[in-house]
Amino acid sequence: MDVNLKRYWLGLILLITCTANAQRVYEEEYRPQFHFSPESGWIGDPDGLVKFQNKYHLFWWGHAVSDDLVHWDQKIYPMRGDDGSFSYYTGTVVVDKKNTSGFGDGTKPPMVAIYTAHNKTTGIQDQRISYSTDYELFQYFSGNPVLNIGSKEFRDPDVFWHEETNRWIMAITMAVDRRIDFYASSDLKSWKFLSSFGPVGAREQVWEVPQLLQLPVAGTNQRKWVIICSMGPNKMQYFAGDFDGNSFTLDQKESDFLTKGFGIEGEVFEDFENGFGKWTTEGQAFGTSPVSASLPEQMAVSGFFGSGFVNSYHGRDNAVGRLTSTTFTIEKRNINFLIGGGNSASTSINLVVNGATVRTASGTNSEAFLWKGWNVSEFVGKQAQLVILDNNTGGWGHINIDHIMFSDGLLNTEREHARWIDWGPDFYAGRAYRDYDNADALPVVWLGWMSNWEYANQTPTTWGRGAESVPRELALAQRENGYHLVQKPISGLQTLRQNAIELSSQNISGVRALNEFALRRNTFEMEAVFKVDSNTQNFGFNLFSGPAGSVVLGFDASSSTVYLDRRYGGNSSFSNLFPKVSTAPLQHQGRIKFHVIVDQSSIEVFVNDGEAVLTSLVFPYASHTGIEIFSTDKAVTLERLQAWELKSIWGIEPPAPITGIEEELDGSVSIFPNPAAQDSAFIVEFDQKIPGDGYVIIRGAQGDALFRQDVFAEDRSVKLKPKLETGLYFLELHIGEKKIVRRLLIR
Repeated sequence: MDVNLKRYWLGLILLITCTANAQRVYEEEYRPQFHFSPESGWIGDPDGLVKFQNKYHLFWWGHAVSDDLVHWDQKIYPMRGDDGSFSYYTGTVVVDKKNTSGFGDGTKPPMVAIYTAHNKTTGIQDQRISYSTDYELFQYFSGNPVLNIGSKEFRDPDVFWHEETNRWIMAITMAVDRRIDFYASSDLKSWKFLSSFGPVGAREQVWEVPQLLQLPVAGTNQRKWVIICSMGPNKMQYFAGDFDGNSFTLDQKESDFLTKGFGIEGEVFEDFENGFGKWTTEGQAFGTSPVSASLPEQMAVSGFFGSGFVNSYHGRDNAVGRLTSTTFTIEKRNINFLIGGGNSASTSINLVVNGATVRTASGTNSEAFLWKGWNVSEFVGKQAQLVILDNNTGGWGHINIDHIMFSDGLLNTEREHARWIDWGPDFYAGRAYRDYDNADALPVVWLGWMSNWEYANQTPTTWGRGAESVPRELALAQRENGYHLVQKPISGLQTLRQNAIELSSQNISGVRALNEFALRRNTFEMEAVFKVDSNTQNFGFNLFSGPAGSVVLGFDASSSTVYLDRRYGGNSSFSNLFPKVSTAPLQHQGRIKFHVIVDQSSIEVFVNDGEAVLTSLVFPYASHTGIEIFSTDKAVTLERLQAWELKSIWGIEPPAPITGIEEELDGSVSIFPNPAAQDSAFIVEFDQKIPGDGYVIIRGAQGDALFRQDVFAEDRSVKLKPKLETGLYFLELHIGEKKIVRRLLIR
């Protein structure tokens, strides 16, 4: 072996050793660089968010502290003194400034943690407390539990001091009942039941992680009481109303929106409040008129409007039938409706044009009504009919339909009708900071857990699982149909900006690579404003763009819908539930503003200054750092664009390319998936045809060649299936005298 080759492999060994040491913490693949994640292990719901003595505390039954909500210092595990018979579930922390609990030491007020204890043997969930005077270690209270009603579904207390009634208030969920109960206490030890709220709004899944707080109303000096409620596996809704210290009352306009559908954009074609006047009935399944509740032996139906809806459960699932509407002219671009019941083509609602079925939809084997709809732009001006069909006599052999609307916007969200907080798949259990320094001085800021119970335990991260969202300011905006919750990232994140680029107004037609923004890793922020002047425009960004695909963020003007498509944007093979397209309905005033924050394995999108928000995990390949702007169907005006790389709060610099051991070919070479699973195949892909025949070698850490395969000039990709142990390897592509080297990780 010649001296240069010895130096080459010695350098690789040193690189591997240094990399292994440097990557112990916060350099790992997919590790967030400015979102908080713990050094190792699991993080879930953000708990005990308090600001006190100019410090922001974050608990997840770990503990971290921040001066600015941007940079974090992780502390030791805080809980001490329990007997190990229970698991700590979600809760909250308060600063007992009046020492009502008696836990203070006479020099400073105690912090008291109030949390759910899940008994490992019985499954009973009760509420317990621990206290701290050093604000780091919490001592278990010997008088626990402080609240026990013998339930297995009684959890996630949110506790705050209510000045008007001079006592502590707890909001806590009765999860299966889809209900939030309120309790009061003078000392955090003895609790008295006050009242209940719910069920209302979305209730297909259990309710969890409540919070009752006051939010500012934008443009006014007012604050409004709001209940926040999470629903597994990953959705959050809110309710605006009034709290008098004893009970929460939903505003009338909010109640009308949730229970009657008042204020939804569009023209109601049929709400089934006045019989089947527009419909021809066949068979027995639909009865002689709409119903106002579940039928005998049917599970509880929820989410319909008013007092009438279509239900083909007459005679249970055995009967069949058909409802056919009168003929109408399609004048709007979209048809929306609420649907429940069976997931089958034989239990469906269908759009018929010129005798042919051109659109169809079914339920999801659920008695909860969900919004579905069709974009029917191509049929505007044509005559049509709707047919509601039940031709199924087996299980889930029925269909429920309500509130058919013609609209300029599409509501095909497959969600219940509710006030939704985030339209992406990965924002849950949001909790706001309680400010014990000056309660009204600062904006209301919260964090949420960025993951989803459908795949939270499967994500491809070696350092642990889970991270919290960026801190977001919260406010309410008054709209014609009620209060809209608006979110925006805190301004403190702007201190991480560097290497800015800016584009002025220009037309976008087709695909334009954003070559001005050459990213070294996927940690960036981008703001872009587009002008919407046609209902046929479809525009946005291809993010994490590379040979294997991209994540697509766009706006479809024909349906007035924002969408985020992560199906082809990286590693998604760890779960068949991960590839998703998320959508958010959005009414606009001629402008769409995207504010995008990306951090290695997450994307948070704030549209039109937080009117709609989509939060999503993503696991792009490390080499996929391209961004493209696109407009299909018709050109769009990009009025302005600004973008910034964002610095790591951990001081981790973007990885530099391997130097001195490769000669780059024209174009780039990518490996995916990378990391690859042990004994599985992976693809080496080229941006263009390679300039001649050659071969691939995979070498181990000591420089030994472990695998070789020929490649040919006409190839655009090559599939490799070496048998490798877990570890770090180097893949060499040799073409003539040229060579390119890529790192390869096998798990």
